[in-house]
Parts: sequence; C-alpha cells; structure tokens
Amino acid sequence: MKINKLFAVLALGAFVFSACNDKEFLEEKSYLNDSERFYESERAMEIGLAAAYANVQYMVFGNQRGGSEHNWIVNGMGLDSFTMTNANANFSNWSTLTADSGYARHWGDYMYKLANRANTVIDMIDEHPEIVYHNDTYKNELRAEGVFLRAYAYRILAGLFGSLVYSEHMTTGAQYDYEMISREEAWKKIAEDFKWAEENLPVKPRLTGTVTKAAAAHFLAETYLALGKFADAEKAATRVIDGTDGAYEIMKTRFGNRKTDAVDRYGNSLAAPQGAYWDLFRSSAKSDGTEANDSNPNDPDNKEAIWVAQIHYEPGIDSWPLGGSGDSWFRTHFPVLECTWAPWIPMGGKNGTRTQTWYDPSDSRADKEGNVTEKFYIFTADATCFPAGVNPAGSGTPATDIPEAQGRKLAYNLSTKTDSLALRATASNGGGIALGLYASEFVTRPYGDINGSYWDDPHDFRGSEIMIQRDYYTPSGKKWSEVKANIAARAALHANDKDKNGKAVKNNYSLTAADTINVTPRYWKFSDDHHPFASKNPSTLYNDTDWYLIRIAETYLLRAEARLAQGNKSGAAEDINVLRSRAGAADVAAAKVDIDYILDERVRELFGEEQRWITLSRLSCNPNATYVLDKYPTQNTTTSNTLYERTRKYGFGYENDDRGRESYTDAMGLTRHIPNIKPHNYVLPIPTQIIQSNKDKEIAQNAGY
Repeated sequence: MKINKLFAVLALGAFVFSACNDKEFLEEKSYLNDSERFYESERAMEIGLAAAYANVQYMVFGNQRGGSEHNWIVNGMGLDSFTMTNANANFSNWSTLTADSGYARHWGDYMYKLANRANTVIDMIDEHPEIVYHNDTYKNELRAEGVFLRAYAYRILAGLFGSLVYSEHMTTGAQYDYEMISREEAWKKIAEDFKWAEENLPVKPRLTGTVTKAAAAHFLAETYLALGKFADAEKAATRVIDGTDGAYEIMKTRFGNRKTDAVDRYGNSLAAPQGAYWDLFRSSAKSDGTEANDSNPNDPDNKEAIWVAQIHYEPGIDSWPLGGSGDSWFRTHFPVLECTWAPWIPMGGKNGTRTQTWYDPSDSRADKEGNVTEKFYIFTADATCFPAGVNPAGSGTPATDIPEAQGRKLAYNLSTKTDSLALRATASNGGGIALGLYASEFVTRPYGDINGSYWDDPHDFRGSEIMIQRDYYTPSGKKWSEVKANIAARAALHANDKDKNGKAVKNNYSLTAADTINVTPRYWKFSDDHHPFASKNPSTLYNDTDWYLIRIAETYLLRAEARLAQGNKSGAAEDINVLRSRAGAADVAAAKVDIDYILDERVRELFGEEQRWITLSRLSCNPNATYVLDKYPTQNTTTSNTLYERTRKYGFGYENDDRGRESYTDAMGLTRHIPNIKPHNYVLPIPTQIIQSNKDKEIAQNAGY
C-alpha cells in the first residue's frame, strides 16, 4: 500500500463495524498536492496520530454545544457526584436506559473509532518497513502513542460496557479481525499495551497534548488494580511519583496567568498553597485583560499536568472560531465547559409574575368583597432585575403594576454578559446553550451540613468559597442567601392567609424545588472571572481552559488504593495526606482509610476531572477487588455492587419527582427520592447497532438489559 492511501483511512475515521468494503475503504485518493504528498515518510504516522488525538479531544469538548451530557458520561454522570438537569433522562431515570440509547452508543461509536485509528497507525508502522524515520527510537515512540491510544479506547469501553469487541488491527472491510472478550481479558490486553507504551514513550511530550511515559504508567497502575496485581500497581504509580518517568509534582507555589493575583474577586486570599490549586484551572485570560499563549493546564511551570486535552484557540483573534491555528488538532464547536457547570442566573425562566389573593377587609387594598390581590416577582426585584439604569443584554421591562420593580430592567438567563453569578455562553449565532449539570448535595453542601457532605474538614479550601462559590451575588448586588432569606420572611408573613370562608390559601410566596433547582453553586474549577477575547468580541465570551485527562494528584490516589489493597493503610494514608496537606485539611489517620475514604477523597480532589464511571465500575462485580468487600460485601448484577450502593447513598436526592424512586426523609424533614439505579447498571447496555452489525459472531447483551 502506498502511504498516501493512509489518508483515505484516516479521513474516514473508520468504525470497527463499518459496512464499507475493502475496495471502497482503501481507494487511493489525492488528499494533498503532488508536491505535498508524503511517501515513505514518518509524517504520515504523525498525521494519523493527530486524527486519533482529535477523537480524544472531541469526547472532551466537541459535542458539548448541543448535547454535553454525552461527553460527561464517562466522568460519572448520574452516579455519586453529579447528574443531569433532565430528571427523566437515561442517567437520571435509569429505567429508561436501554440498548437503543444514544448516550451509550455515543461512547461506543467514538471509542471504537479511536481504537481503529490507533490500530491504523500501528499496522502502517509494522507492515511497511520502507517508511523512513529519524531513527528507530522515534519509530517506536510513534508506535507507542498508537498503542497507548488503543489501550485508552479499550480501557473506556471495558469500563463502560464490560465485555467488548477487540481487535489489534485496523478494520478494512466486511471480514473483521476481531473477537468478543470479557472485561478481565480486556484488562490483560490493555495492561500489555500500557506496559509497552511506557517502555517506549518519551519522558517529554512530542507535542503539546501528546502522551508520555508517565501517562502510560498512570493508566498501567489503574489497570493492574483492576487485575488484582496490587504490588505492580504500586510500582507503576511510584515511577510517576518518584520522577522515574518525568518531573511531575503537586503544585504548591503560584504559577501561570494569574499568579500575581493576591486575592480573588471577592477578597479571598490566593496565597499559596490554596492559590496554587486555584491556578490549576485558570484560562488564558490574564489579570490585565490580555491573553496569554495558553491556559494554565499547559503552562510550562505546571508540573502537576500529565495529560491535557487541548481546546482549539489562538489569543487575539477577532472572529473566533473562524480564524487562528491554536494548539490543537481539532476545532471544537464551542468550548462550553463553564456554562455546562455554571448555575442558571436565579431569574432565568422566573421573570414571570405570581399572584396571591387572600381575605382581609381591613387592608386598604381590599376590593368590595374584602379580597386583597398582590402581584409580585417570586425572587423580588433585587434578584429579578438589574439596578435602575443598568441595561443588561436581553433586558426587558418589568410588569408596570409591580411597584418594587419600577425603574429596573429584567435580567434574562441568556445574557451574553458576565456578572458575579455565572456565565451562560451563547453560540455565535446568538442562540443560547441551554446546558447544565447538577452536583449532588454531598458535593455542594459545606462541611458540617446537617444532611451530610463530602467535605470532612472546615479548612479544606477545595470545598471553600475559594473553589465553590455557594453564596454568590445577584445582579442587584445582594447575596443570594440574603435574597432567599427575604423571600422566606415574606412567605412567613403569608403563612396563615385564608379565603373568606376561613380556608387556608396556597402560599405562592414560598419557594419550591422547581424555583431553585437551577440555583446551584458556581465551581471555580470550571469557571473563570476573566474571559479571553472580551475586548475583541464581547458578545461571545467564553472560558477557554484546556482540560486535564491526568493530574499527578490522581496518581497518588491510585497508589493509595494499591497500598490499601495490600493491607498497607499507613502507606495509603501517607499518599492521601500529600493532597490533604496541599488543601489545608488535616491528615487522615491510617485507621480511617478504606475504599470509601479513597473514593470520597477522589471527589474532593478530582470532581469533574476523573473518569468516575471507570473507577466505580472496575470496583464493581470484580473478584480481584477484594479490598472493597468490607464496605460492599455483595457484588453481583442483581442484588448489589459498589457503583450501585455509592450512587444510592451519595447520588442526587430528587424532590417532587419520584418516577418510581424510593423515598426518604432528610434531616430537615423534607421528602427526598434516591436515584432509581439498579445493580446491573454498573455497566451500560451493549448498543443494538453493535450487536446487529456483527452477524457472523454472537455478541451477548449485558445482564439486565
């Protein structure tokens, strides 16, 4: 095969179950001018790898403009730390999750595409000795990137689906070189790939965003944990931590584009080390309003980042996303990490009025029947309207018969301007990006909350206002807590309203769950108070932070897990305390370390970053994970397992929406509903199209679907 035939394969992005025949798939095409073609050149391998990396980046950023929920499944959507805004969607109402679900198919499609793109590069290197490379070392490094990306794809497939369709070669036609293998068999093959990748990858990345020895060792440690090879898992993690595979460390000093900021916008101190953690997530916007060459995850002084997904952007352009080359191989539709996690502005969708009528003939406003009618905004003018004289984008005129709102302008949730509440970005065509994910109450509640919290130390700044802005400000300048207190006081005044027959009147002044469901804390991990390109195009402000796929903080927690599995609780505590010390939290005693504590610490440190589904799934129904049995002794698809129990206990507590969910009464006396997840949901259903597309070999559906 001539090398230029490779371009046809890469451009098509072959899926393992493609119906294309060999002739169609490998038809020679001229994708480059004659003078630009690459024959017998390593450059073709680099381009092939670029296509694979673009696949990775797409799963972090690319599809979020119109359906971000798909991209967040692997991060644990619906499990024990966050959920969807739609209470009837697949990962909110689990009974709706079937083999025909687009959510499951999304990850199946793209991970098999990634595996095939990686296999294409590997096969081209292995089968074409005529290709010229700088040297054999570079040849092996390129091959190792392909091997790593193949293992990464199958790792996710094994974590999401359990058993999977496996191939070590590119698929080229109707006859597929593949086999259906179990999760255990997949882990063995994945471990072999990550091991080979670690041995052959460079210490430093070939390009910004490419993988290294440390990235391979990190995932090798995780895979060895899944296989029950705990000593090997500890050794692999140690090679990352002790510097064998590269110079990585927990950041405790300030760095990057905002390192000179002494306080955040509300006056909270950013002195190290808390400021160093805050720095990890800053965008390319600098304090003086200019843009740096990159966001902080890619800052050269950031020693914590092991692998980072790249957003396509270039500072200073006037018409993003139409121009610029950026540092990525893929142009994202619109980077909406921030608006996916930001709360809706409280008045969003609540700009309509409410009316309360009660009987009080002594009131001067009473009609001839003695009824008093009052029209009002539920959030009051303070929260519903900007102050007089301020005209926000999308503003409107309040109802003329509400005195408290006179002279003000309504503030709509799709305003393209930023304020202290949040940023809900809009697309370049002006359409709103109506996305959003909810953190569970265990994440949002502060330390000591009566209903429980993940935060076990009041000094842990990862759970403080520095990183989780629970009490943000309304457009009128008042704190949201103050506004809610005023609403509660007004509702209390009308608690005993009655009609002329002495019958109690519904108190429309009271807030309901539907009123406040979107009023959630703002996470500064996902958000910024400075936005790139504000001076260039204020109507399309956005947060351009590249996103972590691996931080060394997670490597410490993998080693802690490996040590726990070997009975070394003191060693596990030592690793956990490296992170807790940086966070300002008290050390955990060795006696308190168990799998639940490690999983809790992963939320505290890696919320929104770790691929939570992979973590909880490998700890479920896995006979190798013996160290979970003291907390979760039953591991099967019908009764109980780790993912199932964690989700039921720590998942989002639904109000006023049971959908068959079990109810309970919380410490405040409110009726809540736990997620209606079932034990078999620890893996997703095998998509129907995968089963039907492979007619020559039977693919069994996962239990329960």
